[in-house]
Amino acid sequence: MSSLTVSRATEAEAPACLALLPQAHQMPAEFLIAKQDGRLAGAAALMWRSWATPSGFPVSVQVLAEHRRQGVGRRLLGDAVAWASGEADGLWSLEPQALEGPAAAFLDACGFRLARRQRHFEADVKALRDNVAPALARLRRHGRIPADARVVPLAEAPLEEVGWLVSAQFGGGPFRALQNLRRRVTQRGISTGDLSQVVLHGDKVVGVILARLDHGVAVIDGRIVAPGARGDWAGALQLDAVLGHGPRFGLKTFRFHCDDDVRDTLSLARRSNARELAQKGLFYYALSAA
Repeated sequence: MSSLTVSRATEAEAPACLALLPQAHQMPAEFLIAKQDGRLAGAAALMWRSWATPSGFPVSVQVLAEHRRQGVGRRLLGDAVAWASGEADGLWSLEPQALEGPAAAFLDACGFRLARRQRHFEADVKALRDNVAPALARLRRHGRIPADARVVPLAEAPLEEVGWLVSAQFGGGPFRALQNLRRRVTQRGISTGDLSQVVLHGDKVVGVILARLDHGVAVIDGRIVAPGARGDWAGALQLDAVLGHGPRFGLKTFRFHCDDDVRDTLSLARRSNARELAQKGLFYYALSAA
């Protein structure tokens, strides 16, 4: 009869866990390792940082194909729940999962519930620019754009201030956000590179759009406008600046996503005849239910 053991990974075992969970690279993560008859069967990564609302630690689980459907993943998640109890209000899935996919079904079976639904789109660059340009022209015509407003590449922006803004929007803390931003600005080239833009009002950061080239595919990861700069002008400026990279790199389309209650992005997708690629979700487990 086979035996399954789950334990906290030792320093020597951590690289094997990280190979299964590369998304946990350079995160403050600790690992659980599952072994079937003494051989690696799967791993879980628990990130010791509060994330999103409601607060909770991100968790990720991966099981080797030959060990799936044998209770390994459920055992790893169960031990992660026990490990985090008393330390956090809940657990979040680290990455969005396709709503109709096996990972979402697994999380649901383990007591996680859909907390944030995302819609992923792809739209023609020209169609997007044709929708942004009239709004931007209107804002300029009515004097809605401050005279000292400007847009600069992420590499030329004060990264610490941008990090605070990103952290306030997405959680994870400003130090983690700053680490991610620094990695972005080191990415160069046509295949993989950073396209992010930052809006400054004088010397103050009022907006950032995080965008990148992923092996020739243009992806917008997020758009943020500081609370004190609400209105259309900062968002329109940063989106126009990113879309302006299209001709430079010969890009025909951009991919982007948003939560299903972000009306301005959903409206832009509709007006631009964007194609919906997928619906994904982040899942949450309330530790009070444990």
